[in-house]
Amino acid sequence: ANPPFSIRRLVASDAPQFRRVRLRALAEHPEAFTSTVSEWDGPLAMFVERIEQAHVVGAFERESDMLRGHVILASHIKPSWRTRHKCEVWSVYVEPEARGHGLARRMMEEAIAVARQLGYDWLKLGVSEGNARARALYESLGFTLYGHEPDHKRLEDGRSLSEYLMQKRL
Repeated sequence: ANPPFSIRRLVASDAPQFRRVRLRALAEHPEAFTSTVSEWDGPLAMFVERIEQAHVVGAFERESDMLRGHVILASHIKPSWRTRHKCEVWSVYVEPEARGHGLARRMMEEAIAVARQLGYDWLKLGVSEGNARARALYESLGFTLYGHEPDHKRLEDGRSLSEYLMQKRL
């Protein structure tokens, strides 16, 4: 049986919860994301806009309807015609209290299904070096490594992190 969570696309009224979870993810795991808290710590309208532009998948507790995780499918990015067959996954995150229920997998499965429905041929993502659990999840979902970018991002403490580039043929 499924744990007491539902997976669905976020709507504008979810913006306050999306803001809370997104800022927590960026604050508690700066090494995992390219964005920073200061870049995202803006008005609620910014979160409504992202929800309306992109396809944000959320994991909600069924009883409380509390958002516990999200995956951003960057379907709002319109690259040149020659690369429109590819889409990226941004920001896979599950709050610590809700981990262990397979929510990241379920949200990723939904994002993969949506990317197929939207007609993409490839889904791409990056995973920071040292994040073996995430990389193992993506591999189990059929993503394969196609590259490694050294010095992908720099953290406030001066550390530099590499990123593994992964893709899945849809």
